[in-house]
Amino acid sequence: MKLLIIEDEKDIRGNIVEIFEESGFEVLSADNGMTGIKLAAEEKPDLIICDIIMPGINGFEVKKILNIDRATSAIPFIFLTARADIKDMREAMELSADDYIIKPVRTEDLLNLVNKRLDHIRNIKIAGADLLNEEYSSPKISLDDKLFFKNKEETFLLPVNRIVLIKAEGDYTNIYFTDGKKSFIKRSLKNWEASLPDKNFLRVHRSTIINIDHIEKINPWFNGTFTATLKGFSETIYFSQRYSQKLKKIFSL
Repeated sequence: MKLLIIEDEKDIRGNIVEIFEESGFEVLSADNGMTGIKLAAEEKPDLIICDIIMPGINGFEVKKILNIDRATSAIPFIFLTARADIKDMREAMELSADDYIIKPVRTEDLLNLVNKRLDHIRNIKIAGADLLNEEYSSPKISLDDKLFFKNKEETFLLPVNRIVLIKAEGDYTNIYFTDGKKSFIKRSLKNWEASLPDKNFLRVHRSTIINIDHIEKINPWFNGTFTATLKGFSETIYFSQRYSQKLKKIFSL
């Protein structure tokens, strides 16, 4: 697998390159954002690790430019930075970065994170060609994975198992959590369905996905369909006939 490291500090860049080369990766490196953008376009690495604070073009600007071209926007992108500012984390999320790591980071943790991300990518094949089928796609995720979410007041980090319900609004989705929080982000329901663990999340009709672990009660409705109530969520959930059949199999109804 091929990695691209974009980092202006020579010693840090050299250490990261050495870590991954010793682990069997092919590693490209750039000491500034413009060189990194050029290498990303020419070499199409499997993953990019990029610093934020750099002279000239900073890390956010690198990601913005790479997002313009679909060929480079789909490359998994991780920010590795000494800045733990919530505004930076929010901007990273809005740019569809795959992760945001605060320096210093243990070698083992960095390797594990990158290997986990690449393992997910290896296992995903969409339409027989592209690994990621949308600009804001992510690899398959697990219940314990933590993701950045945002609302009008804050950006927050929560594990996937805290998601109760996802509702579509065009290319955007509203996500409802166990603690009552709500997030509105640009990510399609189709993309969520492809990324979430199948054993825990079920699409109930064309605009809604639920976490079946949070089902409180299931009631028969009409024509073989069902309704459900979710823990901590007052709205009744209606299942289409197609997804009612899936629900019957899951719960042996």
